[in-house]
Amino acid sequence: MAQTPVVPFGIVIEGRPLISEFRVVDATKAAVEVQYPVQVAELVFFLLPTSPLPPGTGAALYYSAPRFQNWEYIGAVEPAAPSAILRTGWPTDEALQQCPMVQLGVSIESLDTINNLKAAGSRDGDRRFFALQVARDLFRFISSFSTTQNTGEQELLVAPANVLDRWIARFEAKYARDPNFIFKPAD
Repeated sequence: MAQTPVVPFGIVIEGRPLISEFRVVDATKAAVEVQYPVQVAELVFFLLPTSPLPPGTGAALYYSAPRFQNWEYIGAVEPAAPSAILRTGWPTDEALQQCPMVQLGVSIESLDTINNLKAAGSRDGDRRFFALQVARDLFRFISSFSTTQNTGEQELLVAPANVLDRWIARFEAKYARDPNFIFKPAD
């Protein structure tokens, strides 16, 4: 009986068992399926200390939806940074809303390649977009309670003193019902 090769990494998804058994594709690649991806906002990707990577390499994590032809970079780990909490973006990805599973692929790559992937794959745009959506929601809410005063030099919005507290309560209630509400068209 052939022995299954040991892979030098693992994945933790909140509320799910540890993922440490991967299907080995070749000497530098492995894959595993993850059910119900829209329930996975983030995951932890880590290197196992008992199975070191070859010198000058790291492990890059990718995902692909069914048909498994297009792979998107999620993040990477390396000996200098052996673990990472990675945002997936899956709960707000329209293409994954009806998707029953995705494949995660891990590829052992040079540190130069991983550094280039990290620079190109930064999810700062997602965070910026989210922050702008929250700011727009707050502005629309405050504007709905405000009156306009013209001071001669500029126009001022005047709102009740408790309007921010009311918005926070409203935001938390909407978020409890649907964490993705901020990404949907305004009502």
